[in-house]
Amino acid sequence: MNRNPEYEALLAELENTPEELKTVVQKTLSRDYHSQKKRRIFGIPAVSLAACFAGFVLLVNLFPPFARACGSVPVLRELAKAVAWSPSLSAAVENDYVQPVGQSQTVNGITATIQYIIVDRKQVNIFFTLEGDYDNLSAEMPEFTPDQHCSIMGADYRQPPGSLLQFTLDYMDGDVPEGFTMTFGATTYTEDMTHTEEPTEYSMLDEPQPEEPDILAQFTFDMTFDPDYTAKGELIPVNRTFPLDGQTVTVTEAEVYPTHVRMNVTGDPDNTAWLKSLDFCLENERGETFASITNGISATGDPEGSPAMLSYWLNSPYFSSSEHLTLRITGAKWLDKDRERVRIDLENGTADWLPEGVELYSAERRDNGWLVQFSVLEKEGHHFSPFGMTYYDAEGNQHEGNGISMTTGSPYIEGPITEPLEESEGRLYVVLPLSGYDGGEVWLCPNYSHVTTETIPVAVPIK
Repeated sequence: MNRNPEYEALLAELENTPEELKTVVQKTLSRDYHSQKKRRIFGIPAVSLAACFAGFVLLVNLFPPFARACGSVPVLRELAKAVAWSPSLSAAVENDYVQPVGQSQTVNGITATIQYIIVDRKQVNIFFTLEGDYDNLSAEMPEFTPDQHCSIMGADYRQPPGSLLQFTLDYMDGDVPEGFTMTFGATTYTEDMTHTEEPTEYSMLDEPQPEEPDILAQFTFDMTFDPDYTAKGELIPVNRTFPLDGQTVTVTEAEVYPTHVRMNVTGDPDNTAWLKSLDFCLENERGETFASITNGISATGDPEGSPAMLSYWLNSPYFSSSEHLTLRITGAKWLDKDRERVRIDLENGTADWLPEGVELYSAERRDNGWLVQFSVLEKEGHHFSPFGMTYYDAEGNQHEGNGISMTTGSPYIEGPITEPLEESEGRLYVVLPLSGYDGGEVWLCPNYSHVTTETIPVAVPIK
């Protein structure tokens, strides 16, 4: 990507050396994630220190620290905004842990540009822009060659052209490859203002009718990742066993990556409950805390198929220069092993038992199924459903729901509202639509049975 025009605009600003610029070259050369191997950017060996000072234009084009110190690179400023929700990615940007790309294609008047990548051994974050003569542009979920065994976040942004968009690929058991080919389509959303028919009454029990978007352009990029980045990560043995709410839990290891941390745990086989979630954070010797992931994957389950969640993800202290870390557990959710299902009497509006903090609010029969609504004690603004979308009938046949609805403060009411809604501060209302279900009772799959608020500090060794 050529930034020579920016160079002209910067000259007037650089009569006095910016304070950040005085140390940026030394910082760039001394980062612990820069190996002794030659770095290559766009296939060109990194220039020497003398050449860095001599080649001002090259600095502006290739080195994010220099460009940011000058304060006039719009895409990098947009990158900082785009990752503001993630402390880990924000720290990566602040510490120049960014791989520039600059690949661009134009198809049917739309230009897609892969701007930057933030990558380590287990995660790929691809930042790109779509530009064209439209009010908004979206990216459909990408496809990969070869297939990638990973979780993918992104798509349907409906953002103004030029906005910095993002795909995130999380690799579970495998590692990030050396590269792949990525293909995705660009779409736009246009509201039809000429539609004059009365809107069709909608019910949560209606089967969703997905609309296939019109693909305006399709792009294919060959992505290659710098091995200096994809090697980053460390497995740290912890092996600390402790009691928690009458159960026995072992923190086996910590996987520390620039983009996130994974704390891996196991439960004792003799436990009477599965561990379903942890409330916790990491804390270093300076009192800095690294909380659990709130936008993305926060935990992953047992590959053997038990209901337990065995790996918990947090924001990363990778760039914090921490000498000591403590895992501070402040609560947990459990699912008793004899309570993996719960019977709900829909006709009479009763339940054999319910997860802690949950009440059955209503069960309403409709022509095409049931709407079952629960009132849940809300905790610190965290929205969660006490039940999964799989349920069973009296004969044990399995059914799959098509969604869950959540509202805060007042219950969900379908159809015209004829009287003021009941207000209930601190409660979350969860609606499970049982579409096409005509039985008078149902067995739901709870996500937990009870909670604990014990505090357990666990030391995490740092090498």
